[in-house]
Amino acid sequence: MSISKRLIDLAKANLNALLDKAAGGEGPLADHSDEDLEAELARRRQRRLRENEERRDREAAERAARQRAADRAAAQKNARGVPPQSPRTPPPRGAPKPPPRQQARRPPPSTPAPPGSERRLRELYASLEVPYGAGFDEVKKSFRRLMRKYHPDLHVGNPAMHKTATQLTMSLTQAYNELEIHLVGGRRT
Repeated sequence: MSISKRLIDLAKANLNALLDKAAGGEGPLADHSDEDLEAELARRRQRRLRENEERRDREAAERAARQRAADRAAAQKNARGVPPQSPRTPPPRGAPKPPPRQQARRPPPSTPAPPGSERRLRELYASLEVPYGAGFDEVKKSFRRLMRKYHPDLHVGNPAMHKTATQLTMSLTQAYNELEIHLVGGRRT
C-alpha cells in the first residue's frame, strides 16, 4: 500500500471520528460549564493583551536602537569633520543657494501644423494605439510598449516574422518621431 493511500485513509478515519463527535453532541465544549468557558475567554483576552504589549515594547526598543545607531553615525561623521545635515533641516542662514535647475523642455513649435496634416496626425496616433490628442508622455509609454511587443530581436528564428517586425518597428519609430516633433518641438536630449 502506498504512503499517499495510507494518508488518505488516516484522514478519512479522523474526519469520521470528528463527525461522529459533532453529531452526538459530545465534544470538548459540551464537557464545560458556561463559567468555565467565560474564564477561558478571559484568560485568552489577557494573554492577547500581554502579547500586544510585548510586541509594542519590542517595536519601541527596535526604534530606539535604530535611533541610537543613527545618532552614533552622525556623531562619527561629525568627528571626521563632516557637518551633520539631514534632509529635513534647512541650510543655515547666509549659506549660498544652489543655482536653479535647468529645464530640459523645449517650447512647443511656433508654427502651426499645415491644414491637411490633421489626417496625418490621426494616422500617427492610430499607429501608436493612443487616442487622438494624447499627450507626449502617453505617446512615449505606448511606443515603448509596442516596441517591447514587436521588436525584431524577438523573431530571430523566423526570417519572415523578423522582416515584418523590422518594418513594423520602423513605422512605429517614424510615427513616434513625427509626434515628438509635433508635441514637443523636437527631440528631447
